[in-house]
Amino acid sequence: MRVVFEHIYERGKRATKYLRRRIPADLLSAYPKGQTHITRSLRTSDLREAKGLARIEEARIEAEFEHIRHAQAERRGRLFPGRQGPLTLVGAPEVAASLALGQARGPRAEAPLEGVLHLLQRGESALALATLQGLLAQGGSASVPSSAVPSAQLSNAAAGEQTAASDTQANVAALPSWDDVFARWRDYVPDRPKSTAIATQTPWRALQRFMNSRSASGQCCSPALVAPLDMTEFVEDMRAKGLAVDTLNERLSKVKAVYKIAVGRHVLQNNPALHTLGLKESSAQKRRKRRLPFDASDLSLIFGSSIFTRHLRSSGQSGEASYWLPVLMYYTGARPEEIAGMALSDVVQGANARWYFDIVDRPSSEDHDLFDDVPATHRRTLKNGHSIRRIPVAQELLDSGLLRYVEWLRGQGSSVMFPTLEKDWHGKLSGAFSKFFGRFKRSVGILDDRKVMYSFRHTFKDLLERAAVPSKYLQRLLGHTSGDGSITDGYGSDLPFDLMEEHFLRIRFPSIPALPWEPGKGSFRLKGDTAPIDG
Repeated sequence: MRVVFEHIYERGKRATKYLRRRIPADLLSAYPKGQTHITRSLRTSDLREAKGLARIEEARIEAEFEHIRHAQAERRGRLFPGRQGPLTLVGAPEVAASLALGQARGPRAEAPLEGVLHLLQRGESALALATLQGLLAQGGSASVPSSAVPSAQLSNAAAGEQTAASDTQANVAALPSWDDVFARWRDYVPDRPKSTAIATQTPWRALQRFMNSRSASGQCCSPALVAPLDMTEFVEDMRAKGLAVDTLNERLSKVKAVYKIAVGRHVLQNNPALHTLGLKESSAQKRRKRRLPFDASDLSLIFGSSIFTRHLRSSGQSGEASYWLPVLMYYTGARPEEIAGMALSDVVQGANARWYFDIVDRPSSEDHDLFDDVPATHRRTLKNGHSIRRIPVAQELLDSGLLRYVEWLRGQGSSVMFPTLEKDWHGKLSGAFSKFFGRFKRSVGILDDRKVMYSFRHTFKDLLERAAVPSKYLQRLLGHTSGDGSITDGYGSDLPFDLMEEHFLRIRFPSIPALPWEPGKGSFRLKGDTAPIDG
């Protein structure tokens, strides 16, 4: 990132501007370990516009700092000596619902009053009265023009709502912010992978922007002000923007998860997304959109390219991973990140002299003493506990020079399989190569978008089924549960590995035109690059 103004930086080809503020020393403990700055995108490349947006964002960050200080002081019993628990929005649920409609938000007096009038126009006089009482309870000094509010509607509503409205203490400024609630979800699981946090932050920020767009003031200060109706309309908004059904439902489930933790931790009182429905698609649509395995023709195109026949390598960071990642995925069915994070010690020779891959978890945590042979740059967390497994090494891999490659790496002083790989923004070692592979497979003539790097796993699964590998062994080879259920899986040890090897040896891998491995002899360039494809 390059500084262009005080606290303003720019990054990327589009020179997108970012605000970067240092976290005060007394507040560092409230943020993830090692985080010293807050960086937020201003979503513009225009410096003049960025300066204005930066002032607004700085005000929000200062408010966030102040909120944390108050929370810390409250926990120490200094801010509110006689108060029990944190400030919350209590009182009639109708008041919370009316505030959450996005009609009664913002620091300006006229914005909440617009919300009251809007409710009256819709015939919801009870909610209007409750909202008005809530505003008065906040200490607001707003006056309501007598000509604007039909007194009959208010008086009719007063009979049934007066008691509930009088109990409402809606201190919006004291509600947890969007960042506060997200941080509670993120920190609920220690050392949550960065990629998981980013994947959940995307829909959470999208919901925040959606609520801001519905607020009269342009800012919805807290996720506590979101109502079930808002969530339903948020789903409709995602659909209107063209999100795929699977993507939309996945984002909704992530928002639900954040709210679930917030409610369970008593940060929020209600989960407005609890009963929100996602979208469904027909069986025909599902069949059309599912990923496809690579067929024999695809395998010939991939492994017949210059990477595998002339030993050329990606001109990026992938290096020897250009050759080995596709080959290993084809013969193991492992996930890209499982292979990208392999250490040389993961290639093991068993007591029966057969070789296998030991797929283990190496989180980047305080347990560094357990992985002395693996640098922190190449530690990664597996998808789940079931991903920890052993996979037999196919004879075809040995014939391709796998052991020669391991010894070659040891001779260079490396302890990992792919020392040139670097983690991307999501913390993925395989991220850069996955992007390269997407362009590569199109360059060799595979144009179906349903055929991606993960298609190797689908191909491997098909080969397991053709070899009549029992379901529970098939599942374990792919890094899933055995299929016997969580209770049964929790008893005893894993499936006998000698039986796993016997089933694996029945697989008949279709031959591929890849030649045995040799160190790279040049760069492979894709069509459209400045140099020839085999340049």
